[in-house]
Amino acid sequence: MLLPTFAVAQEDTRPPLTVGVNAVRANFDPALALGNVDIPMTYNIFDTLVARDFSRSKDRTAYELVPGLAQSWKRIDDRTTEFSLRPGVRFHNGQPLTSADVKFTFDRILDPASDYVSARNLLKVIERIDIVGDLTVRITTKGPSPILLHLLAYHSSNIVPKAYFESVGESGFGQKPVGTGPFAFLKLQPDDSMQLKANDSYFRGRPTISMLTFKAIPEVSARITALANGEVDIINSLPPDQLKAAAGLGCCEVRSALMNHHFLLYNTFNPVMADKKLRQALNLAINRQLLVDALWDGKATLPRSAQYEAWGPELYNPNRPTPVFDPERARQLLSQSSYKGQPIHFVTHPVYYTNGVAVAEAVVQMWKAIGVNASVRVDEGWTKLKKEDPVLAVRNGSDWVVPTDPAVTLYMTWAKRFWKDEARFNELASEGETTLDSKRRYDIYQMMIDIFEDEAPGTYLYRAPEFYGVRSTIQWLPYTEYTMDFRPDNIHFK
Repeated sequence: MLLPTFAVAQEDTRPPLTVGVNAVRANFDPALALGNVDIPMTYNIFDTLVARDFSRSKDRTAYELVPGLAQSWKRIDDRTTEFSLRPGVRFHNGQPLTSADVKFTFDRILDPASDYVSARNLLKVIERIDIVGDLTVRITTKGPSPILLHLLAYHSSNIVPKAYFESVGESGFGQKPVGTGPFAFLKLQPDDSMQLKANDSYFRGRPTISMLTFKAIPEVSARITALANGEVDIINSLPPDQLKAAAGLGCCEVRSALMNHHFLLYNTFNPVMADKKLRQALNLAINRQLLVDALWDGKATLPRSAQYEAWGPELYNPNRPTPVFDPERARQLLSQSSYKGQPIHFVTHPVYYTNGVAVAEAVVQMWKAIGVNASVRVDEGWTKLKKEDPVLAVRNGSDWVVPTDPAVTLYMTWAKRFWKDEARFNELASEGETTLDSKRRYDIYQMMIDIFEDEAPGTYLYRAPEFYGVRSTIQWLPYTEYTMDFRPDNIHFK
């Protein structure tokens, strides 16, 4: 007697995948969860109107804009673009995607009373969203915008379902998010794990894995052990001194991509840090090449000030020098400043950045060498410290690699942070983000960088790589910006 075959055909033979990460947080509203530790998860739950294709970039740090939830778009005039949505796309709860969801997504962010401060700062060029039909929307900007499509492809522009969001509220949505992406929310245990299941009706194809789990393993050694034991299939945030350990397991490989610029933010609202000469002295005292060599095994790169090569030849200036290390000049500026030995605290998170604490300790020693009374404070709530907090003098951070335009990677990084006297910088930025003439934009952003270097509200350290330990049987590549893409075209199994 022949056994029926339908049972076998229905069995899901796709493997599950578990990723060991340094942290799993508690809120996955995509307009709030914009940190390095959030993006790997939100990227697999949500989609944007315009998508980014990294596949043609050799090092996965550049991308092309391609249709996402919008199957096409056309410019109506200098300020208005019309988007046609893909028919038949559904959210994970079964609700069809419509133009009402797109309008709601952006309206909630642009509401001045909302909590979406960073996302609203990114999207502030948008004036309004108009519904033209069930699957057609028009986005009008306050002025001509050379980067609208790039902004719509960024994580803060992930589309959310209007009806579900309104039914559960902002907090409820963050804890049980619903999107259109390749994986649907299943379970969240903050500080422990997040489980997602395959969305088999995904418009870009059926996922090649059945279940995707992100497991929080803060300690690097524990992540490597979990990879060796087969508890996880991929791990992130490997420091350079552990690459040989991961590669030597016999089961795995190390893969990498260049990520964000790591920098220091100076709180210029702090009375001690208000003196520009002090800030300039601190910058000159940092031996960035030593940080790269000693802590990154030479694998990080020094930036040519506050710019990315991905801006392209029309906007990037390859002739700007890398930051100068001049401790003698630093001592001179320090003696000319109002600094009188007050304590300066460098605040950092214990695990958020690879080498974050080690870099803080090294930089503090460099500052002590020129006569600064500096110390490191490790604080898990370091991003919540306000400019008024007397503890906060210096904080580490990283900027956005994308959208690859100075209107974001330069202006958005430094606007509304801890920079007290930034009026001219902001004035130029407003012109730059509404100017279509690339030559004028180049001049504008070079002037902004001049202001940044002189005022010294912070300083860039290096562009850091992110290293992943990956089981050898998995064909998968990481992208820049900490993006871990598990869509069906980027993960296969040998």
